[in-house]
Amino acid sequence: MHDGSESNVAIRLLHVEDDAAFADLTATYLHRLDETIEHESVSTVAEARNRFEENAFDAVVCDYDLPDGTGIDFLERVRETDPLFPFVLFTGKGSEEVASEAISAGVTDYLQKGGGSDQYEMLVNRIRNAVDRYRLEQQVERSIAALEAASEPIGILGSSGEYLFANESYASVYGVDPETLVGTHWERFYPDDEVERFTDEILPIVTDEGYWTGEATVDCVGGGQVREQLVLTHTTDGGHVCIIRGAEPISDGPP
Repeated sequence: MHDGSESNVAIRLLHVEDDAAFADLTATYLHRLDETIEHESVSTVAEARNRFEENAFDAVVCDYDLPDGTGIDFLERVRETDPLFPFVLFTGKGSEEVASEAISAGVTDYLQKGGGSDQYEMLVNRIRNAVDRYRLEQQVERSIAALEAASEPIGILGSSGEYLFANESYASVYGVDPETLVGTHWERFYPDDEVERFTDEILPIVTDEGYWTGEATVDCVGGGQVREQLVLTHTTDGGHVCIIRGAEPISDGPP
């Protein structure tokens, strides 16, 4: 599957529709509205399962009533493979019961067929939004996995000063595990004079220049202090990425 989240990246679409004329009409409108959508049509649940398992698609658009089952049957199979894969139910069967069934099965979006061309514009928007969101989620997951696996201590702070992420190496400097660190304000781990120095001197530099490197003293949770070589970079949302280049105990905790 495609990895980028840019809206000009091609989308391989599997369209499950037993009305061949409607499938062709949909393909025509989709190409006219967004040339990056590569449309492939099948007419049964069995064909859809085979094609989905054999090929790397980016999204599914599926009717409800099909010759050998329902779109929900196929959706449940897709969800066994990927709980978040973009799946749009595009059907003329617009009852509340069907909508409720689709939502319960984990459909990404639900769109009722109509009589005009506007439905295709809505369909293109739903497909593109779902795929872009999915690709971004995949990128975030890969980035987090890479950060977690990194041997270098890395932490990420939000604009409010609370930790959004910390890998095992980073959290160990503070004497905690990553789950404990996330959601905790950075001030919790620094003596008062260091909090004042960061607030008055260091963070304004990071905001203005985008970068700061230097030493800081950390109060470890179990007692004692550590002198860290710290690199801070500013993020676009007002937070910071923190990288510890080195850490050396300067006082021991209680025996």
